[in-house]
Amino acid sequence: MATTGGGLTIAVVGDCIASRPLVQLAARDEPFAEVVQILRGADATIGNLETPILDLGLPGAVPWAAPDDWVVRAEPAVAADLHALGFDAFARANNHALDWSVEGMRETSRLLDSAGLIHAGVGESASAARAPAYVETPAGRVALISATTSPSPVDVAAALEPFHGIAGRPGVHAVRVRPTITADAARIEWLRELRDAVPELSTAWTETEPDLELARTRFVAGDDLGVRYLVEPDDLRALLRSVKLATQHAEVAVLTLHVHQGDRRGELPPAFLRELSRAAIDLGADVVAVSGPHRLGPVEVHAGKPILYGLGDFIWSDLHEPLPAYFWSRTRRSLGDAAPDPEAATDADLLHVLNEDAFDDPEVFRAVIATITFDGGALRTRLHPVQLGYGEPLTRRGIPRTTPPAVATEILSAIDERSSSLGASVSPDGIVRLR
Repeated sequence: MATTGGGLTIAVVGDCIASRPLVQLAARDEPFAEVVQILRGADATIGNLETPILDLGLPGAVPWAAPDDWVVRAEPAVAADLHALGFDAFARANNHALDWSVEGMRETSRLLDSAGLIHAGVGESASAARAPAYVETPAGRVALISATTSPSPVDVAAALEPFHGIAGRPGVHAVRVRPTITADAARIEWLRELRDAVPELSTAWTETEPDLELARTRFVAGDDLGVRYLVEPDDLRALLRSVKLATQHAEVAVLTLHVHQGDRRGELPPAFLRELSRAAIDLGADVVAVSGPHRLGPVEVHAGKPILYGLGDFIWSDLHEPLPAYFWSRTRRSLGDAAPDPEAATDADLLHVLNEDAFDDPEVFRAVIATITFDGGALRTRLHPVQLGYGEPLTRRGIPRTTPPAVATEILSAIDERSSSLGASVSPDGIVRLR
């Protein structure tokens, strides 16, 4: 197990969706400068990098995201900027790591390396993507393991091992999770009739599989209508092996998980995620941090260690241009008359429509920075409220800033309420404790 370092402090934030350098703004933006001070004050600062970093002229880098998802990109200068803001390491196993194909993933790695930033969760093979990365600090060694249950594109994003002379596949550290829906016999029979009428809906690997599987979802007969997620056993064993290795090679081990299952009910983590997080801590992980829901989630304290089920969006840049063609065609089909005319509209016009449809919510623009201090056998977790400028102009929106006292109280009170069913509490000054 990891031996916690004496006086070592780490800072962990959620999704970083950057597109341009920001550090220059701190000179005249005091609330932003206060956030930067928190990041720089930790021995190791970790975030989830959801933005590939590359120049559009990079050979082989083409839009590769799923057709119903955003494709995001940061300009090359962002790598050095993130280091200047105070970051030391990034988790990269998420559904945007391959937005610009494998070449975009590789270029992001190169730029992060050049900026002196440690990163985990992607690689040229499964073992490379699963491997812990290490931040060397004067106070101790910090390990980072990054995994996602929501790879995209789902069929090709997961890294694979070489096999019998066949090369491995570059990609992300993916933990496969299969949704299983329980339904009564009448519903199951109706679904079988639907499958027979539209055979292409079936996603079963072979026609002889006993379970009914449609659109990558398994349906089984039962008394009550419900959903659960089953983790692929081989992937779970591989993830826990990485956690064990990290605890053996570092003073502090941090596991980050990028999860979109159940993210529309982010206040209630799905059972599989709680089980997986607890298993990692039982094996020696010191912190588990979950990203993906784009909203603040609850916290849990297991065996004295924090599980952070949603830190919110830390950087949320909507300054993305140019946008790929499928953004325009999908928007016109899905939004109908409300969609902008591509002959006259700008990229900002399009993103405005999409954001109003999916993210027009002040909570999407609220977050926390978690600082965890290890001092001998003691551990203290504190949440620092942050706001990202909901309703501000594009050039100011999505930048993390400290909050007025009233907003800080709202943020911490919401997390405290969501954490009560998990047995944890958050005090008015952000300290996480067992309830």
